[in-house]
Amino acid sequence: MKAGSELPQPWRAVEERAVSWLAAHHTRFDPDTAEDGSVLFARKALVEMALLVGLRARLDTDPFDEDYQRLFDRMGAAAKRPSYRELVGRDERALLLYAGTHAALRLCGQEDQEFHHLIEQSVAGRYATAFERIPYRQLDLLHTLELAGVEHRLPPVEAILPFTLFCADPSVLGLGDRDIYAITHTIFYATDFGLRVPQWPIGFDLSRAVELLEALCLLCRHRGNADLVAELLCSLLCLGIHDSAEAERAWAFLSETQEPDGRVAGPEGIVHPGLEGGDEEYRSWATAYHTTIVAALAGLLARSSSVIRRPRPVRPTAPDASQSENALRRATVWLAEAALTTDLEDALPAAAAAARGARSLGEPALAHTALASVVKRVEAEPGRSLWQRIGADVVFECAHGLKASSHSCASLDRFLEETATALSGLTAVPAAAAGGVLHLTRLGSLAEQTAHSLIASADPAPLMAEGRPPAMTAKGLIQYAGDDPGRLASRGSSAHAVGERLAAALPAACQDYKLDEVAVLLQSLALLGWADHRVVRDGLEFLLRQQSPSGAFGYPAVDDPRQRASLRRRWTQSCVVTLSSPAALGPAADPTP
Repeated sequence: MKAGSELPQPWRAVEERAVSWLAAHHTRFDPDTAEDGSVLFARKALVEMALLVGLRARLDTDPFDEDYQRLFDRMGAAAKRPSYRELVGRDERALLLYAGTHAALRLCGQEDQEFHHLIEQSVAGRYATAFERIPYRQLDLLHTLELAGVEHRLPPVEAILPFTLFCADPSVLGLGDRDIYAITHTIFYATDFGLRVPQWPIGFDLSRAVELLEALCLLCRHRGNADLVAELLCSLLCLGIHDSAEAERAWAFLSETQEPDGRVAGPEGIVHPGLEGGDEEYRSWATAYHTTIVAALAGLLARSSSVIRRPRPVRPTAPDASQSENALRRATVWLAEAALTTDLEDALPAAAAAARGARSLGEPALAHTALASVVKRVEAEPGRSLWQRIGADVVFECAHGLKASSHSCASLDRFLEETATALSGLTAVPAAAAGGVLHLTRLGSLAEQTAHSLIASADPAPLMAEGRPPAMTAKGLIQYAGDDPGRLASRGSSAHAVGERLAAALPAACQDYKLDEVAVLLQSLALLGWADHRVVRDGLEFLLRQQSPSGAFGYPAVDDPRQRASLRRRWTQSCVVTLSSPAALGPAADPTP
């Protein structure tokens, strides 16, 4: 085997152990030895194993070792039987099940002329290659016929690629397992498993394609899906990407997932329900053979000197912040107007969020009327302890907004003074209170020396512990950071691990339409330095698409007017707070005075 120099990961060991396990179970790939109910399953497994063996012969000129030879012998024995290869003339819809095995034999220098003739006749029948296939299945057909050396009159790869999911540059947030398989297989066939650069459609951006694969790899690692992680790793390698930090994490994941004997377990539900009655040894093979094959293929692609290699592309331009800024301005105006007409306890959070958005935009006047209105109403009810009940984030945003507009509120000033006095008598504060200490310092209510001492006492480690709900973790980190990204960026590897967990929670939050949760996850990820990550950018794009022409965020899908108004006000407040986060909009966004 030829060792590469770019990848320090244990790709060689992953491949060797995987092939050893496959070879130890080589009889399972033979349809002739399968039970009646699992013959078709065995045929599928055989053609997938055959592809690995054929690619091994193609990508590595060294003779087969004992394990690969055992797999080759099993494939060759099955393909020689008339009971196997003559089925291609009797079941034209299953052409690829047999043509793939023939293609693998041909790659190994063992072309069977009779088998070749049978496949040619099936292709000439004008049905096996003509019935409707989704785009990546059509690419599978083209690639298999190419490797099998069978001529045809089908449209070329370049004509199919514009219709594939992969070339549409989809959002990572809505993709299911079937979608991801469509993406990976499109890359396998279009690139001839890393041996060519196809003619991609006009507008195709390789840097975004790599980001897409890396983001999906992160999500699949956190789902524990080794099958898709291995497929995505193969896809990166097929595109020539060998120096990706996410690829390193994928290799570590596969190495940790692989069992000592080389088996790599597939995800739950990988076996057809009709095959669940087999014995334990069969189930162990059936639930792992595909994932183990793909893990071995990843190792083969990583070490082959024939596979294309290129530097990881970097996006040439930073994301355009104008759309986010426009959305923030419209939402800020909507909230400021809503604060004028709703009950005081609902108006305060609306005015506070509007003040934050206005300050972030550098247009504090947008919230002046709303703040003046709520202050007047608060001062008219001196007996009520609203500031104690309303929440620290609302208190501080109202205070910052009033300071920016050169206005004041006597009851708010007293509350801040009392809070600062209470803090001055402490020697430590919980991590979630650290951000409040920062805000009091910025407002001039707390001495800097006292603030530094209290902030230094706050340990965010409990907030970052595994097992906490992602939204709760995100909210705690926001409270700890106090709009200062540097406070989380300095946490190193622990901050990255938290970022991965929060990013992995975004798709479900979007799919369940939990806009509050989406917003808080995005805000926390921005503070962690993830604002430019593909998952976060797609999350922000999802959030922006939830804004109505009025400026409010969210589509409640309910008819009750009060319930609609309450949901939209709450969602819009959350979205404004996130869009005005220091890292969300770039340099222009800075809600700290």
